[in-house]
Amino acid sequence: MSFDISAATPAPYSRVPPFSAIAADDLPLYEFLYCSTLADGQSPSVIAQILARARPHNAAHEITGLLVFDGQHFCQHLEGPHAPLEALMARIADDPRHTSVCIAHEGPLAQRRYQRFDMGYAEAEGAAQIGALFTLRDEAALAHFLGLRPGFDVHGG
Repeated sequence: MSFDISAATPAPYSRVPPFSAIAADDLPLYEFLYCSTLADGQSPSVIAQILARARPHNAAHEITGLLVFDGQHFCQHLEGPHAPLEALMARIADDPRHTSVCIAHEGPLAQRRYQRFDMGYAEAEGAAQIGALFTLRDEAALAHFLGLRPGFDVHGG
């Protein structure tokens, strides 16, 4: 199955209310799943710079997660304390190395899915693996990503 990323029109980054009646600040963990596109003029090798800065920052703020990159598109699942994640998402949205930041899912989290306090990284083979995340939202997006996760060759995290 192929997926034409150019056909997807991701909404720009915007704040979405939590998907729970429980206030996010009352929970110890929160999660974000977002997608974005490598900015014009950026080399795919920029991923090394991103990981080099993300890993120590995330460790210092108890943020864990997985970054998936297919050479043109990013998909990242992040988890950790709510306030540091909000600040990180704001920085990600302002990062000129990518465009069309689109939050596919966010909400409170009962327990971590990633155990190391840094950032796992995986390369996806082609746009089909993560392409659907540009159109899916909420629990459907999260379920799709988590279903893909066992097939990724994860480095770190």
